Amino acid sequence: MKLLLDVKNDKAEAFMNMLKELPYVKVKQLEAIHFRILDDAVQIVDDVHLLEQGKLETRDAKEFLNELLCQNDAKV
Repeated sequence: MKLLLDVKNDKAEAFMNMLKELPYVKVKQLEAIHFRILDDAVQIVDDVHLLEQGKLETRDAKEFLNELLCQNDAKV
């Protein structure tokens, strides 16, 4: 099982040392980019669940691409 924990900065070092002492726990410290990617992935999964429940509206792919390209005044 993988867990993602949020620990206060002033307690993180002690907590990491405690975890490293446990033979059944593998510790890997992530970098800031990992957290951004994880946050984005969680948001995408949440959005998919809302879409499946009909609580979030979809939009046409062409409309979305046109919005992305609008800075160049290009149209799909």
